[in-house]
Amino acid sequence: MEIEGVGRNQNVRLHTFCNPRRDHEKASNQITSVLRFRTVSKAWKSLIDCSQFVVDYSVNHTHQHHLLVSYSPVESVEQKYISIVDDETFPKQKCSLPDPAGSGPRLLGSSQGLFCVCTTHGDPHEPGRIIKTAVLWNPSIRKSVAIDLPYDLHRNSVMIIGFGVCPQTSDPKLVKINSTYSMPDLDTIIYSPWQVEVYTLSSQAWRSIPTINQPRNSISLKPNQVVIDGFIYWHALDLVSVSMMTTGFEGYNLIVSFDMTSEEFMEVSLPDSLARAKNNNLVISKLQESLTVVEMVKEAEKQVYCMWMMEHGGPNSFTKVFNINSPDASIEVVLGFRDNDEPIFKNTNQDAHGVFVHELHSEHINCTLISCNGYALYAGSYMETLLLLDH
Repeated sequence: MEIEGVGRNQNVRLHTFCNPRRDHEKASNQITSVLRFRTVSKAWKSLIDCSQFVVDYSVNHTHQHHLLVSYSPVESVEQKYISIVDDETFPKQKCSLPDPAGSGPRLLGSSQGLFCVCTTHGDPHEPGRIIKTAVLWNPSIRKSVAIDLPYDLHRNSVMIIGFGVCPQTSDPKLVKINSTYSMPDLDTIIYSPWQVEVYTLSSQAWRSIPTINQPRNSISLKPNQVVIDGFIYWHALDLVSVSMMTTGFEGYNLIVSFDMTSEEFMEVSLPDSLARAKNNNLVISKLQESLTVVEMVKEAEKQVYCMWMMEHGGPNSFTKVFNINSPDASIEVVLGFRDNDEPIFKNTNQDAHGVFVHELHSEHINCTLISCNGYALYAGSYMETLLLLDH
């Protein structure tokens, strides 16, 4: 391998996983010390548990970086999570984390040290009814908050969930987007306006937001997201004048952003080559606190991964920063990047299923040795935080 160039109240359930003492020993010394100080006296516990201390500590202190990897063992739907200290010792310092949700969860993304995991399960009190839940999870302190997602299941309806921590308030926020469409015939698609609701953990309630400044009805969001500097970004498709039944064309690629402070959407254009690429060949990610688009291009005997970066926060300023050439066809996708910008790959072949890191300077393949018997689902960098401690 070589690199070229450079609205309604919901019940909220609080969970603490595993033995607290054992969990604290696995956390970094910094988080461990703060949590142990809570046991000194009631006054210290009251001080550390207060919302202002949690926010100040999370925002104003330098915290250790970790890499969270989610994978599913071979021949199992169960998901496992491993946290690795992301420093010069990588990948030696690692520990397993308990599943924060269960029931085949899907890890949506991370923001300021918190993760959002979505899960679907049957209602034990009403057979046939499905309950969707978003779990906000802090792996550093082993706490999570489960939030029910109100929705109405209709044919040709899609629900997309966005998650982020608002930088102005340090308040975790969920965005629920419902979209529907109908097909009177094979060549006609009629799209309905989006229905958007926002949930903040401080209010514990859903509320609708105005339809102004929403993207066009014909825009469909992909489920994966990235959070950068107070914005949630999704890979999206513009399906206007598209007839997949007759042409097979999937639509034009673009990026849709959501400002967590102003609660407004914006469409972000991509370079023409990316806009017209097959949508399954594109992955959005974060590199150097900037939005990136990773494009996979298959050539004769190798795969080329092109890294495009949105510079200076500009909506239309994507620039190709480097390529990664791989002769190994078992490389399936770029999952993300370490804190030092090294790309994390998902590898799949007949002999092994794993996650590995390509070291940019030495071109060495560094296998994490954590999911060689499973299928990697997610890998992302995060920093320790105390958010959720006061919930």
